[in-house]
Amino acid sequence: MPLRLCNIFKSFGEKQVLADFSMEVPDGGRVCLLGASGGGKTTVLNIIAGLISPDSGSLELPAGSISYVFQEYRLLPWLTAEENITAAAGCSKERAREILAAMELAGESKNYPEDFSGGMKQRVNIARALARDSALILMDEPFKGLDPGLRERVINRVDEFCADRTVVLVTHDIAECDMMKCNKIYEI
Repeated sequence: MPLRLCNIFKSFGEKQVLADFSMEVPDGGRVCLLGASGGGKTTVLNIIAGLISPDSGSLELPAGSISYVFQEYRLLPWLTAEENITAAAGCSKERAREILAAMELAGESKNYPEDFSGGMKQRVNIARALARDSALILMDEPFKGLDPGLRERVINRVDEFCADRTVVLVTHDIAECDMMKCNKIYEI
């Protein structure tokens, strides 16, 4: 079943963030949400994830679980990188280490978030979402804080891990939409 949002409206107090927004993503498809800050891109992801409800409109989700790469790292400081992944994704330590290696963090699995730079935390954040066996991955500015060379390598690895998954990517960088092979761009 495809992901469908139909005629979504959402306001926060007096501020209307989404007005009659519709989007469809086929199974295994990839779309990109582009637009100015405060335009509603993260709100769309939060509605899809069930973290907030739309004021009106309808939503159809594909079967299965959802993974979410939040803008904020949301790593648990008392857990190592490996434990942050296994606790959230319910995967084995071996799977966590495999994905950390793909994110160029092979030697960091036993380290704690306080030991990481922002870019390293972001890659653990990405690894945590990829480790979960989910059909739908929501990614909210997942490559921020990565230098250009590393960003390209991480995007290539994310592309490999998401081969058969539906992806909704929020970014301010059209090049990231291209590198992630998005089928459609929605401007919000």
